[in-house]
Amino acid sequence: MSCTSAVDAILKERLFGYGTPYRVEVGSDGVVAVDSDAVREAETLSQLLANLTAQVAAGPTRGQRAGGWAYSLPFGRCGVDSLPREHIQVYFFCEAYIDVLSYDGVNSIALKEGQSICIEPRTVVRLRARTYSGQRVLVAFQTQDHTPLAGNAGPFVADGVVADDWRERISVCHAAFSAVAAMDAAARKEVLDIFFARMAAALEGKAEIGAMQHAARAAGSYAVVDEDVCFVRQGQLLSTDVIERIRARDEAVFRFPGMFGAVAPLFNLLT
Repeated sequence: MSCTSAVDAILKERLFGYGTPYRVEVGSDGVVAVDSDAVREAETLSQLLANLTAQVAAGPTRGQRAGGWAYSLPFGRCGVDSLPREHIQVYFFCEAYIDVLSYDGVNSIALKEGQSICIEPRTVVRLRARTYSGQRVLVAFQTQDHTPLAGNAGPFVADGVVADDWRERISVCHAAFSAVAAMDAAARKEVLDIFFARMAAALEGKAEIGAMQHAARAAGSYAVVDEDVCFVRQGQLLSTDVIERIRARDEAVFRFPGMFGAVAPLFNLLT
């Protein structure tokens, strides 16, 4: 089996693709979404991907200042046998952070361009990135198996109620993240336990979970040492045709809204 075939066998069992986080305003009232729609986000995401494939660097032009903030939804997964892990890379920003909410509180990690960061189950994470003026942020993601499609993932809310409107969902989820981060250890543990238990309960009895994990394990997805190999292969799938399909909002390769805002899932290209 060739190296490309071996990597493709792994990618077939993964959730992977790209996204451009939601533009937001951050103030005393919390996190508020900047209005947008699928047409605008598809155009933006496709242009970012074209820039990525052309290796067009994003950076400040003369006199250009830092722009606004872009956030993902805060999200987490309960994990099945401590899996899957997710790796992300972030591009086109002047500063970016992953905020990891766990039983110990919040740990904020400053990111470098293209750096691979691992997200563990039973944590709640959000991406925050500040752009240069007039530019947008791009995220590449690789999740080790397909179990999130069956419910092993979800936006973070303390009461289990996820707003239908994506603008409201952004405000509510980030408010919940901030509120739980500020709690004492006992109260925070109670909320996180409930959040993960609710997700785990929804997975009970789903035979496809075991099948998904078996397929990922057999392909070697959980055993990858150098995740950059998978990200490189992911980038090779960004043909002109695929980017145009994203721009045209082909449902197989474009979704809005998602955890990372507008999302281009590419795993369908290998199934």
